[in-house]
Amino acid sequence: MKTSDLVRMANQIADFWSPYPKGEAIDCIAKHIHSAWEPRMRNELKAHIDKGGEGLSPLFLEAMADYFKGPKSPASKAPKTPKNAAAG
Repeated sequence: MKTSDLVRMANQIADFWSPYPKGEAIDCIAKHIHSAWEPRMRNELKAHIDKGGEGLSPLFLEAMADYFKGPKSPASKAPKTPKNAAAG
């Protein structure tokens, strides 16, 4: 997928959530990216952000800064199972 398409879609998501309280908007943006974007899209997005994130809205960049840190990402809130409990 073209980076320009990812940027356009990312900014549409941020625009949708921008009227909400900032904390809620950041959380909802991250949850949407996690649940609706396939890993390939998230990886391309991360690579674009790592290069400076040109064209992405400040709200979206803030949401992704938290998301890509890991601890606040929806995936990290998954309950531990015997399989992944040993891993950490």
